[in-house]
Amino acid sequence: MQTTSTAAPATGQRVASFSYGKGFLVFLLVFGAVLLSLAGFVLYLGTMLPHSAAGPVELTTSRGTTLNFSSPDLMIYATSAFLAVLGLGVLGLYVWQNRQRQTSYELFEDGIAHTTRGARTYVPFSEIQDVYLFSSGQVAYTGLITNLAFRRTASEPFHRVLPSLKGFPTFMETFRELYLNARQPVVLDTLHGGGSITFNCINSAHVWRKRMGGDFLHLDTQPIVVSRDAVLVQNSVVPMSTLRSMDHSTWSETIEIRDAAGKVVLSTVATGILSLDVFLSTLGLLMESSVRGRPATVPAFA
Repeated sequence: MQTTSTAAPATGQRVASFSYGKGFLVFLLVFGAVLLSLAGFVLYLGTMLPHSAAGPVELTTSRGTTLNFSSPDLMIYATSAFLAVLGLGVLGLYVWQNRQRQTSYELFEDGIAHTTRGARTYVPFSEIQDVYLFSSGQVAYTGLITNLAFRRTASEPFHRVLPSLKGFPTFMETFRELYLNARQPVVLDTLHGGGSITFNCINSAHVWRKRMGGDFLHLDTQPIVVSRDAVLVQNSVVPMSTLRSMDHSTWSETIEIRDAAGKVVLSTVATGILSLDVFLSTLGLLMESSVRGRPATVPAFA
């Protein structure tokens, strides 16, 4: 008799759970229903107008704008239609927001599980190659991180976590910490075994275009290939032993890496580097190891 294993992947201890709040959805639903009810009520009031009410109607708004209607009936119909359009628009927004807020998340020591309409998917942190941190909305120009997206490989679509998630700042901070703890050993094992790790990078101009124009998850990336002894950036192989400083202050969005001669090896918006935390930690460890005097060789990148 053939048996099939249904054992779940090792997740470690569950750290936290997160879901989208329902308050905004309830508000939209109630507000849309109220607007549609008002539209119907205005039509009902129109049936109570005396038959003698006729002739043009002129209304002046608080800003001095004048509205002219050829008859009271036209004013009633126009007001009712306006309220109905607003109500339908709000209900449409409710449907869209409800669709966006169907997912709940569980953070474990070793991975993340997301459940959408009963379908649960678990992704180990060690298998996530790209974590994309970006800014959107009214604060986009400030560079404040308000979104997080992740994917296993570049061939997969991103899974985006919206800032409307209840407790999003805590979620993002916890996710980044757990991801670094789980992914860093995998990266270091690969490097110490003579392999290399590719970090995808978006140039600064592309980052700003995304902030201003949206369409955040369609990225045009360039590779930064890191090995134990060198880094391949912008088609140039730079020995690890020549790198001296990596500046990423909290007051600037830009990360700047310089060599021993003070030449800038890489300067870009920090959040343009996918899996930024792992990149900074890995490069910092390799640079520190190189300074300690470990002999370095320049590998031939494929």
